[in-house]
Amino acid sequence: MARNTTSLQLVQDATMERLAAATLSKVGVLVPPWVILGVEAAAGAISHALWGDAPAVTWAAVGCTLGSTALTALTWAITHQRRLIGRLHATITTAAASAWFTTATITGLGTPVVNGALFFGGATLALSWNIRTVIRNTGGDGEHDGGDALGTLFARAREQAGLKGAKVRATQVTDHKVKGQMQLPPGEKTADDAIKATDRIESGMQLPPGSVIVARDDDRADRAHITVSDPRAIRQPIAWPGPSHPGASIDKPLRIGLYQDGDDVEYRFVGHHLQIMGRTGSGKSIGGAWNIIGEIITRKDAAVFSIDISKDDQTMGPLREGLHRFETGKAGAVELIRAMHEAIPQRTKWLADHGYSDWEPGCGLTYWYLHIEEIAKLVNELSADDEERLGEILKEMRSAGGSVILSLQRADYTQIPTLFRSQMAKMCFGLSDPDDVKYGVSARQRKADVVPHEWEDHYPGMAYLDARSIRATHYAMPLRTYTWGRNSGEARAAMAAHAAIYPARSKEVDEFTAALARPTGPAPAASTAATPAGGSGYEPQDEQEEFAADFAELLADAAQLVIATQHASPAMLQRKLRIAWTDCLRLLEALQRKDIVGPPAPGGDVRPVLVAADDRNAPQLMEQLRATGDVVTAALAHMDDPDPSLSAGPDDAIRQPTPEEADALQADGPMVKLDPAQARQLVYAWLRHRHQTGNPTFTATDDELTAVRYKTGNGRGWIYKVLSDLTDRGVLTITKSGTARAYTITDLSPLDHDDHGRDGYDRAA
Repeated sequence: MARNTTSLQLVQDATMERLAAATLSKVGVLVPPWVILGVEAAAGAISHALWGDAPAVTWAAVGCTLGSTALTALTWAITHQRRLIGRLHATITTAAASAWFTTATITGLGTPVVNGALFFGGATLALSWNIRTVIRNTGGDGEHDGGDALGTLFARAREQAGLKGAKVRATQVTDHKVKGQMQLPPGEKTADDAIKATDRIESGMQLPPGSVIVARDDDRADRAHITVSDPRAIRQPIAWPGPSHPGASIDKPLRIGLYQDGDDVEYRFVGHHLQIMGRTGSGKSIGGAWNIIGEIITRKDAAVFSIDISKDDQTMGPLREGLHRFETGKAGAVELIRAMHEAIPQRTKWLADHGYSDWEPGCGLTYWYLHIEEIAKLVNELSADDEERLGEILKEMRSAGGSVILSLQRADYTQIPTLFRSQMAKMCFGLSDPDDVKYGVSARQRKADVVPHEWEDHYPGMAYLDARSIRATHYAMPLRTYTWGRNSGEARAAMAAHAAIYPARSKEVDEFTAALARPTGPAPAASTAATPAGGSGYEPQDEQEEFAADFAELLADAAQLVIATQHASPAMLQRKLRIAWTDCLRLLEALQRKDIVGPPAPGGDVRPVLVAADDRNAPQLMEQLRATGDVVTAALAHMDDPDPSLSAGPDDAIRQPTPEEADALQADGPMVKLDPAQARQLVYAWLRHRHQTGNPTFTATDDELTAVRYKTGNGRGWIYKVLSDLTDRGVLTITKSGTARAYTITDLSPLDHDDHGRDGYDRAA
């Protein structure tokens, strides 16, 4: 079983290892005087045995005396740099040892004087050297740790780290971290020196890389904060614990993740802008946008306006219901930027008229958040005037009660203007290139040598955050944002459910917010009535109404485009709105029915625009389109359409089928409608077959599915009903792009209890 190591255990384990080594070292330096005493006794006995008898003893005595004199004089001479007490101690020891050796050579060890001198005199000298050693090692320098494991551990590592003379004492000890204060030698070292030596401190302490975080003490240049925590604690996903202050003011901190030391990331996001940067797969969209905005929408006095012309619903789709406005096309994004730019001076005037210099909780204005996902793409699409408007929003929005959130992969000057980046607080997720670090982190994070490029693909959701409300001890500490599910399908479902609890349309907002807002309504509620086995509680009208609402929004965007550009063609709409060709044809047909464009010229697809670009009624016309949509398109949405690419205007003549087409229709013969249960089993069998092919994504008009539907004898409305039922049961997930829907097979287990259709597709095929 893997060991669950806390930060305290890290420090204690490392300290005990070092203390054990230190203990052995201290014991070791006490042994030599006693070894020398034993060696001298043995040498005296050997010398007496060899030269203790006459006449050799006379010459031995002379030699020992001369040697003793020489050694004593040499000891006095070479210890001249020591203090007097040390010099005398060494010289007396040498003189006593050599005198005893001379006596032992002459008399041997059998006489009481020689034995007594060895036992008492030799032991006294050995103990005196032990005392000197102990005093020298402790030195009275105040380095006793007094039980402070962090101080002991640091004391053994400071010289290797180049911080000789620095001291550390623990100030807080928990299961997840050990915090301390570092005192540096005044006039010799600063906190920046300690920050740069962090990796060497970790090496000297024998801790895992990333365990030590050193930060400045804003009150003293010769002090620093040091935190030891276990970097492995946030390498596993951390489940979202729920909103921190639901129903409270946005002025209260947002809880968006967990720091390495176990503290909650409490981020008060008011009065400044935030840049979120990270490469693909780093978790910046889920970790940044979802966790931050997921908290914001729970607050009573905040509104989020989101723009994503790059990924449509992929990132922010599950949050739709909690957003006051969500634009996925350029036309809508530009309109929002212009409207917000125009409203900001009105908001600042309102604050001034009511006695406020800045936005405050309870002032009467809803706090705005403008979130732009993949800002680089939007900037590339904006005109020079609209880019300037966005820059002015960044400069003026804070005083009007609002903040901007910009998300992108690389914030260099080729992606966004330097003016934008310079005004942002920084949240940086994983990067692939160390050269990108300077664009994603703050100046003080760069000085701390943060390493987001070392996370690779292993830890999505890990990040560094430096903003106005972040404590000095945490700006260089890694954090992990919360995860919303074990897989993307589960996470999207959880976020959508969360947004449904805090819908934008249920909030009371100020007049400026109401003018900009276009909150998305709740999804159609699932029927709770009992349904037959294999049946569905889904009503086709629900799907039709949802389609009509989506198409109305898209129709208004298309109208705005063709009126502004005075050009109407399917190619232009496809390029600007990034939707399917068949959807472009539908839009132009609807615009023709609304007398906004005329019919195309014979042999072409460009249509004349019937509304002038400067028409005063154009804004009201587009709002009317958003409100009413096009009933013809909504009615046709679920009818059987064998070829959506074929279109006709209301005044086009009805063409009769050619002889070849008539023969083909007669050859197909009439369809025989299967029993409802049999028809569903045929679809289930096709789903299993499609899943086995490794291509689980399809549309309702997929050729294979259309062939299956034809065999059941049902129309397109029936297949939409079946697919919606399977989506509700978790078999399929649905993604949207414009009016197009794509279904993905995610879990076939709800169908496992029904075995009748496992091989039905192969037989029918």
